[in-house]
Amino acid sequence: MLGAQEVEPPAVAVGEGVGAVVVGRLEVVDGVALVVLLGDVVEEPAALLDVLVDVLVDVGADEQAATVDTTAASVASLRMVVGRRRRLGLWRIIRPYLAPPRASWGRGCGATLRAPRRDNGGPATGHGTTRYVAAVTTEPTPVVLDVDTGVDDACALLLAALHPALDLRAVSCVGGNAPVDDVVRNTLTVLETAGRADVPVARGAERPLLEPPLHARHVHGEDGMGDLGWPAPSLAPDPRHAVELLRDVCREAAVAGRPVTLVPLAPLTNIALLLRTYPDVAAGISEIVFMGGAANVGNATASAEFNVFHDPEAAAVTLDAAADLGIRVTMYGLDVFYDPVISTEAAAELVAVGGRGPAELGGRLMDFQRERLGGQDATIGDAGAVCAVIDREALRTQVLPIRVELAGHWSRGRTIVDRRDWSGAIKHDPHGEAPVRVDVALGVDGGRYARLWADTLLGRVGQR
Repeated sequence: MLGAQEVEPPAVAVGEGVGAVVVGRLEVVDGVALVVLLGDVVEEPAALLDVLVDVLVDVGADEQAATVDTTAASVASLRMVVGRRRRLGLWRIIRPYLAPPRASWGRGCGATLRAPRRDNGGPATGHGTTRYVAAVTTEPTPVVLDVDTGVDDACALLLAALHPALDLRAVSCVGGNAPVDDVVRNTLTVLETAGRADVPVARGAERPLLEPPLHARHVHGEDGMGDLGWPAPSLAPDPRHAVELLRDVCREAAVAGRPVTLVPLAPLTNIALLLRTYPDVAAGISEIVFMGGAANVGNATASAEFNVFHDPEAAAVTLDAAADLGIRVTMYGLDVFYDPVISTEAAAELVAVGGRGPAELGGRLMDFQRERLGGQDATIGDAGAVCAVIDREALRTQVLPIRVELAGHWSRGRTIVDRRDWSGAIKHDPHGEAPVRVDVALGVDGGRYARLWADTLLGRVGQR
């Protein structure tokens, strides 16, 4: 996790009276600062410009020029809302040229946006890194999901399809919670409900690399998505195999200079095939944030999490390939999976929206899960990994060595996370330290992620 530190003024004024804008927060998300501004915009919102622009530190001529260009784009987009009196959420990504600062920012009405601290008069620093300079852009984070939809995969798809800070480029399907053909149908159903017919969906691996598939209808229902009787989709899948779709999207992202964040929420079969067959796609992947594994607990067995247990060889290949190719990996596992929960009352609010839309679908999925598993609350599950792409600050992670157990009779599929802190023990370990290191999620602000998910489905976080 990017740690928080206090930062010094100067604060940026944002205007008063008609057209005033209240600054919500600025969050650093894995090297990307995400400015979240909320307010009633009724006049020319010029007051926003200082907030969006004055985050620069020691800029050079080229960087100044880039900032002027992106600021002009921001001005144009802001002027489009003149004369419309409505609550508006504006997400502006501030992308670092070098290293990002680690900073916490004010929240709520009257909060101020502050520049990073300078140490000894030098450049702004954070995370022990060199100077950075930020340029403003209106472009959301490009993401690609790999799913086995799945009740909680459906929740994740709704969030990725609707949140304005994300640009959902494609979805690949793999057998897991349900057979792959059911997964494809369910995925198309969710995207059609969310109004995202533009997102290509492709069918991928129907079984693990070595073993026969083990589905989870006892958790997700006979159709894999809660047996809700939701209307069948009119959309058709992309004709490409899922691995080919992933290949093409990643290569296009590399050419465009906008690498995607790959978010696998399923057994890693498709991803293993992708990275080993087409290693050049690494240039188009900024990070992999996968739901799977755990440092401390299992669910498919006493020691293994379902996605990794379903195809442990694929998990091992994916982690090894990512390390070989220099792709950063974050593991959003069972240690945090169950923490973001939706109450009975919150689910009822979603269902009450009606209209067979995203909110109603999300609420009904929560109701199904609560009835199937018992309890008063239901977890958004896989959707938490998508929340982590949007709001990394709410996730506590640690970079740790990891292996996937492939041979154990009782422990096959376990992610062995090495949390030892004494070098003497590691030195005398006959296996040595694992060569693969990933960012392991160990704690999360569950309430914050649950609100993010529910507010997105209710349309409270801005408009696409």
